[in-house]
Amino acid sequence: MTKLAVIADIHYYSTVLGTTGRAYELRSGSDQKCLAESGAVTDAALEKLAASDADAVLIAGDITNNGERCCHEEIYEKFVRFREKKPLYLITSTHDWCSDHNARRFEGETVFHDVPTLSKEETAEKYLPFGRETEIARFTTSQGFYSRVFQVSPALRLIAVNDDADGRNGASGYSEEHMAWMVRQIAGARKAGCDVIAMEHHLLLDGIDPLINKSQRIADHAEQAARLADAGLRLMLTGHSHMQRTTEFVSPAGNKITQINIGSLCGYPAPITYLDIENGRAHVTTEFLDRFTYNGKEYDAGFFKDHTAGVLLHLLDAAARDKEDLKARLAADGIKIKLDGVYPLVRFAAKKISTVSVGKAAGLVNALTLGRGIDKQAVKAVKNDNLLQHILTVFLNVFDGSFTAARQKDEVKTIVLNVSTLPHRVITKLPLGKGVKEKTAGITESIGHIANELMFPSPPDNGKCDISLC
Repeated sequence: MTKLAVIADIHYYSTVLGTTGRAYELRSGSDQKCLAESGAVTDAALEKLAASDADAVLIAGDITNNGERCCHEEIYEKFVRFREKKPLYLITSTHDWCSDHNARRFEGETVFHDVPTLSKEETAEKYLPFGRETEIARFTTSQGFYSRVFQVSPALRLIAVNDDADGRNGASGYSEEHMAWMVRQIAGARKAGCDVIAMEHHLLLDGIDPLINKSQRIADHAEQAARLADAGLRLMLTGHSHMQRTTEFVSPAGNKITQINIGSLCGYPAPITYLDIENGRAHVTTEFLDRFTYNGKEYDAGFFKDHTAGVLLHLLDAAARDKEDLKARLAADGIKIKLDGVYPLVRFAAKKISTVSVGKAAGLVNALTLGRGIDKQAVKAVKNDNLLQHILTVFLNVFDGSFTAARQKDEVKTIVLNVSTLPHRVITKLPLGKGVKEKTAGITESIGHIANELMFPSPPDNGKCDISLC
């Protein structure tokens, strides 16, 4: 048996880039990832993995926050020390060469864009030493990055794919030459009597719904997934979305491929996924990092949850009290909108959401829908609950593979589904033009599907499952 541990999206952030001041607070408070703490989180995870029974560790891309040279230098040294204990296989991705040209440092109220980064060429070369002793094949992509095949054990091969801008029209994915190379590698592994798995950064499949995941997946994803499945690949490990979720796809020819999308190590819920691979099967389990030490203080897993929930809470707090603060927080997340005319309404809504009970909110919805909006019996069971706490739980379900959904009352799940399907029920009754109605109905239908997936995730289980590699 070969046991692998998989992590993704470390987004390592060097503290020399700034960890205090208004500019940093706005950036940190708008991000699910923990920036200043990422080094401490990485240390805790690598220590845990070094002490585990895993035979090797895989990292599915976005190693650094935004390709900053200082971040690469610091985490590279951590990887070198870890490699003395266990083999390490990794891929880089867009954040590792700062594809958005937005590397930043923070000082007081100012954001500086003078941070040196690694070029694509430097990024491609820097991490080649990891896994070099077991590398048996290599492909150079259209962007100059490398996809590599590793003989992880006598019975297992790993195809580590770099999909950055190699797809159609410069999207993430694979050129025809790249795909042909992958198909040959899968066939070669099968001929050698080896199990084969693959790892890339961007999504091969939608994890939750296209409305959320469309911009996170590779180009021509259904066609490419079918080609890989038909070639004999059964398991693809991915990162990028920061959403822990396991998804199955069956090609038109009837061949199944499973995607395990690994959430961000430095964001809630800080997952580590283990694969026990033996005799053509992979047993998958996911654990969450339970503690780390930062600046001499120990933090538990609640830190990740509080930080991610804070993304919403900070916005609500700003919306309820300060228009300029709200604009600044939205801008820190890349959202620039005019609020002058609508801010009084936004402020009123934010205050209500922060304090209203489930019963009062549901009562308003039912009054507007003549009692057809939300199940009254379900509301009765949780009417005194704070609405915001349930909103936060649904939000966390996006990232943790619906782990928190298992702890929610059935009545809450019913209410969430009622609310999520309400827009679609309304749209289908409105006298809209055919084109507008179809487009809007498609969006509202997706909202209902997302809520259903979050409350009642489709199989296989996002935390524990078995996958056939044959």
